Amino acid sequence: MKKYLLPDEGKFYKANMHTHTTVSDGKLTPEEIKALYKSRGYSIVAYTDHQVMVPHPELLDDEFLPINSYELAVNELNPAGWPYTKTYHINFYAPKVDTPVTGTFCPKTIWLEHSKAYVTDEMRAAGMESHTYAPEFVQKLVDIATDEGFLVCFNHPVWSLQNYEDYSGIKGLWGVEWYNTGCQGGYADSMQPIVDLLREGNRMVYPIAADDTHSEGGAFGGFLQVKAKELTYDSVFEALRRGDFYSSSGPEIYEFYIEDGILHAKFSPAKMALITTDRRFVSKKKASAGELITEAELDISAYLAECDKAPEGYNCYIRLDVEDENGKIARTRAYFYDELV
Repeated sequence: MKKYLLPDEGKFYKANMHTHTTVSDGKLTPEEIKALYKSRGYSIVAYTDHQVMVPHPELLDDEFLPINSYELAVNELNPAGWPYTKTYHINFYAPKVDTPVTGTFCPKTIWLEHSKAYVTDEMRAAGMESHTYAPEFVQKLVDIATDEGFLVCFNHPVWSLQNYEDYSGIKGLWGVEWYNTGCQGGYADSMQPIVDLLREGNRMVYPIAADDTHSEGGAFGGFLQVKAKELTYDSVFEALRRGDFYSSSGPEIYEFYIEDGILHAKFSPAKMALITTDRRFVSKKKASAGELITEAELDISAYLAECDKAPEGYNCYIRLDVEDENGKIARTRAYFYDELV
């Protein structure tokens, strides 16, 4: 029986999930960001200005969806100064286009003077007194936000100077950035934090590629393609919550399903399609020298048979990567054994 992993129904909508405007330290206004991304075929932009959540329902139309969100920084106290300071950067995506505030907000952390003008009395009443750099405190933030219906993304851990000890044990994260356009060229992120969190038993840790836009020059590097029934806030937000998307720094994935132990994928021209799993089992198709491929059939029947022998509580999963001739990669989320059989 054919079982679609990327949904068969709906339409792909291109999204940038990490954007800064003149509300914080971006160079473009929210309206200019909308025009910029629409000009390149994007339908969705998450406005993640630093430390303060400013909804933009006025930007919503039939062809453009602004995701209501903000990026929170929780900094380590380090006497050596900012170049040596670890920091948690976390995006919180609101369940509604006009959600006014979240309990994770802390007015004392706003470092840009002009951003303080956006703080409302409602924000002050709902906000926290202080923030503490520690995994236990970040867990508290994640719990507060998820209870409010938010999706929570852990941003650019490599740029943030973070190690396994900084994120190990955190539960409830929706996503982790493996690609951040603004951090390329010296502080490039990787899949390792996502793999680590999956190995700890987390199921909903989705790989995110985003721009972290601060100016026009930092746009159009990493993106999501979200498969939703329609371009409405509720439809797109639920697709994001379910993981009905893939992330990419270039290639596109058009179709991905499993039938009789064989994974079938169709995608833009690539040099390789690779299935990785929770253990030392891979399945891949590589293009011949001088050629490119646009589809692959990848046999995981032996892997699925071995999953029946996995230790109790062990998470068996597969992921698809598609790599093009320029080394750019598209990645799906992890699909677990019970989703495959």
